[in-house]
Amino acid sequence: AVGVKDLAGNALAASRVWSFTTVADTTPPTVTAISPASGATGVATSSAVTATFSEAMNASTISSSTFVLNSPTGPVTATVSYNASTFVATLTPTVALAASTTYTATVTGGAAGVKDLAGNALAANRVWSFTTVAADTTPPTVTTISPASGATGVAVSSTVTATFSEA
Repeated sequence: AVGVKDLAGNALAASRVWSFTTVADTTPPTVTAISPASGATGVATSSAVTATFSEAMNASTISSSTFVLNSPTGPVTATVSYNASTFVATLTPTVALAASTTYTATVTGGAAGVKDLAGNALAANRVWSFTTVAADTTPPTVTTISPASGATGVAVSSTVTATFSEA
């Protein structure tokens, strides 16, 4: 007889048949974490924006039209990617964000929004805001120089250097 056998070669006495019914996934996904945090201040102008979902998402529904970042003057041009292993969507602005500016991120819910693998949509838009770091208005200074100002007898092969107070 062909079939399942134990280690001694004994075959299963009779076929074992059973049935079961699966349940459809009807639970909508949620956004479980965001970055920068809602209400955050002093956010670096080079920051990316992320949204972490509660479950695996349909990557084709996560795009620059369903995950957006707006400034007071309008949408920020950005690329959007999704990591299926970590359930994290990342919005990366194509240029640095403006300093001292409040931005609003939105992950779109509903029929036109992001969806999980079963087709369940995020129930409602997930919206949060953050403010970037204040503009640097302090001018740089030269903190050290070599050779010293007014030095005499400096070798022609000397290296001339200036050290600044900031990058």
